[in-house]
Amino acid sequence: MQRIVLHVDLDSFYASLEELRHEDIRGKPVVICVYSGRSPDSGAVRSATYKARQLGIKAGMPIVFAKRLAKDKDVAFLPTDIEYYRTVSDRMMEILEEEADAIQQVSIDEAYLDVTGRSGDDWDAARKIAEGIKRRVKDEEGLTCSIGIGPNKLIAKMASERQKPDGLTVVKDTQVAEFLRNLPVMELYGIGGKTAEALNELGIKTVNELAEFELKILEEKFGENKAVMLQQRAKGIDDSPVEQKEPQQISRMGTLKEDSNNLEAIFGKIRELAADVTTKAEKKDVSFRTISVILIDTGLKAHTRSETIQPTDNMDAILKTVKSLLARFLEENSGIMLRRVGIRVSNLTHNDERGIPRGLDKYLGEGKRGLS
Repeated sequence: MQRIVLHVDLDSFYASLEELRHEDIRGKPVVICVYSGRSPDSGAVRSATYKARQLGIKAGMPIVFAKRLAKDKDVAFLPTDIEYYRTVSDRMMEILEEEADAIQQVSIDEAYLDVTGRSGDDWDAARKIAEGIKRRVKDEEGLTCSIGIGPNKLIAKMASERQKPDGLTVVKDTQVAEFLRNLPVMELYGIGGKTAEALNELGIKTVNELAEFELKILEEKFGENKAVMLQQRAKGIDDSPVEQKEPQQISRMGTLKEDSNNLEAIFGKIRELAADVTTKAEKKDVSFRTISVILIDTGLKAHTRSETIQPTDNMDAILKTVKSLLARFLEENSGIMLRRVGIRVSNLTHNDERGIPRGLDKYLGEGKRGLS
């Protein structure tokens, strides 16, 4: 059966999230920075919206250079809030997991999805899956994503780059050769500047020239393994599977009925979330050691509090720990009103590795808490 793979890339993820929680910067060029603290402008650009990129600002650029490019222009520079971004990313990946046979997350804002089984080897069905993902991402989080669909991860990745932002590009197995034809070798995913320069020295300028080049000469230049890899990529060949890794954490987020700093009102939502997290842990047959509460205030700033306990898999442990963490946070931050709350469990272990039958934790009592 012909594989069908999606590559989903959330558009300007960090900057787009900041636009959602700061109305005053919407529509402006937005630059997200990692400040080193040595001086007000020391550090590097982490992400930039497409409008900021049009000014020449890009990821990895020193902040001071970016500000020179933005001089006399209305550009918003903001610090990185990685906990907030991870919280939203977790929700995004849950959406993608529900839409795929297998998912391979490759960064905080992108993932490969194998949809061969649920699309029935039908490219139109795969497009509908992608369109559904785009709708869910927009409706549930207010974000856009660019999706590429192809017969493998290589082509799907390159297809997602073809139309940005908010694009959808389908490259069927019968269209791969035409899709790659006459592309500069630098645009072939996985080829960096030095490799492209070395290929140019051999007279290879385009992807189809690389695909047709004599392999023996490539081997003399790059070695056997790299030469074969380069030529396979140029032919659109990629047999690597979409590898679903073991979950590192399980999380659930929810919005309160109204902004609140009342412990019991917030804890009502926590109970709902804890039930969902416990159900997910049971399905994955895992226990957890670290329990975290994630709190989003009315300014959309994320706050996280965590505690590590003896491995467990039951809801009572989540509720007891989260309530303690939540009460402590509210006591220390009496002026903060919360809008969203979440639970995350991590340090996961498969139950068959623990040697303790499922559910036995609740009968062992709290006396084991904190023991090694």
